[in-house]
Amino acid sequence: MFEAGLDQSAGLRRQMPQPVLRLVPVIRHSSGEAELRLLWQLCQGFVEQGLSVAVLDTDSLETEEAPGLQQILVDQCSPSEVADLELPWTIVPAALGWHELTRSGQLDAHARASLGEHFSPFGMLLVYGSAARLGPALASTGVRPLVPVAPEPRHMLSAYQAMKVLMEQALLMPSVAVMVTEPTQNMVMRALQARKTLQNCFTRHMGCYLDSMTVKSFTDDEVAGRDIQMLALRLMENAIPLGAAPASLLHRPADEEVQLVRSH
Repeated sequence: MFEAGLDQSAGLRRQMPQPVLRLVPVIRHSSGEAELRLLWQLCQGFVEQGLSVAVLDTDSLETEEAPGLQQILVDQCSPSEVADLELPWTIVPAALGWHELTRSGQLDAHARASLGEHFSPFGMLLVYGSAARLGPALASTGVRPLVPVAPEPRHMLSAYQAMKVLMEQALLMPSVAVMVTEPTQNMVMRALQARKTLQNCFTRHMGCYLDSMTVKSFTDDEVAGRDIQMLALRLMENAIPLGAAPASLLHRPADEEVQLVRSH
């Protein structure tokens, strides 16, 4: 008799690549609303691909009233216990916990394994913080941190300073998303010019090509959604793997086939 739970496709399912929890760093370099909007749109983009998402906010301190990464790492609570049920993703205060994880100076193999263990129900882990805080900790990973840029002079200046920190202190090549924040031709041209300016400055002063793209990030627009999905796929390809995650990270039913999407 056949053992319970076995069928003709069981062998094939065992050979399918397992979903992997991935970490993507997103650099904060200003207090601009557009920067945060892109972060939330990215979260939504990953959710629409069937992945559950957690955001480690390394600028927010954990407290007894608002526990976060520090408490999760010592098993005082779980990510689900700090989640806002009104959001489709989980935001975790992480300033103290990130400091503990990177006490050695880097997010080493032990720290990555700890994140993979405690956030195993998720498919994507976004780490949000300054270049000075995230860059050196991720120096050995080869990841390309995302630097969102609004096509405004102060945003471009702070973005370039963040990119310089990533290169000089961590030898990390940034990935830049210049945001088209309004559905006008003038804004498109401003974004293209901002991208060209950043490219030229980076090449001249850093001596290498800048990985960049323009992203239509204004809300309630079908084209904007496609741009965000393309950016999300690019970030997934370069993300830091934290270990195999269970099938429960997907919002699909457990018996539904999962197809990993990748760009060509």
